[in-house]
Amino acid sequence: MSSIKGTYQLIFDDLRWYFMLFSTITLGLSVIYLLISFMFNIPSGTEAALFGPTFGGICTFAVAGLVIPIQVAIGLGSTRVQFLKSYNVMASLMVVASITFLNLLYLIMNFLFDKGINKFHFFHAGEWYSTNYHFFSYYWIDLMIGFFILGISSLIAVLIRRLGVLNFLILLVGISIIITLSSITGYIPTFFGWILENNVLMIFTILGIVGMILQSLTFPMMKNAPLKMKSRE
Repeated sequence: MSSIKGTYQLIFDDLRWYFMLFSTITLGLSVIYLLISFMFNIPSGTEAALFGPTFGGICTFAVAGLVIPIQVAIGLGSTRVQFLKSYNVMASLMVVASITFLNLLYLIMNFLFDKGINKFHFFHAGEWYSTNYHFFSYYWIDLMIGFFILGISSLIAVLIRRLGVLNFLILLVGISIIITLSSITGYIPTFFGWILENNVLMIFTILGIVGMILQSLTFPMMKNAPLKMKSRE
């Protein structure tokens, strides 16, 4: 097996494990909700959430899939560039596969809700776009959220690796101060309020694009990065 195929296989094995783990948890939650619907006399439309494990799985793979296998891949003869290419492909696949599985569950649970079998109403960010369930619109919104979570998680992991924990925290505080001062002016809340009132799909699409940009930034930052995290000193 070539180093290229070996690198893809290494990261794919991680992807498959994380996907199966968190998808099983999400499926288990769905079954629990159905059992509660059967066993207890709860009001129809009781609020619940189903997306937690899926987004948690994307966040976990974004960090673990980037930080943990790199030393193994380099040890097997792969280059950093090849590893990062493989990681970015597999990370995107993780988002698409996880979001697809989640929204298929939403579709099934919504069908069972209409039939009176499932009594839970699952919160979805797509409700800011339409209170009526639309599979493709809801799927797109979840997909964009998934890519944003992927991008922000992987960038944080890279920054901590390159800067060290202390320097990263200093950077985080500085960014927080800038955002806080910007919010005081009122422009940021007004801008996002306008988007939410006029085009919800736009703001989630922008979030997804921002996530993709953040994800792409990990490539130059990790291309010449040391294999071990920067020390505190």
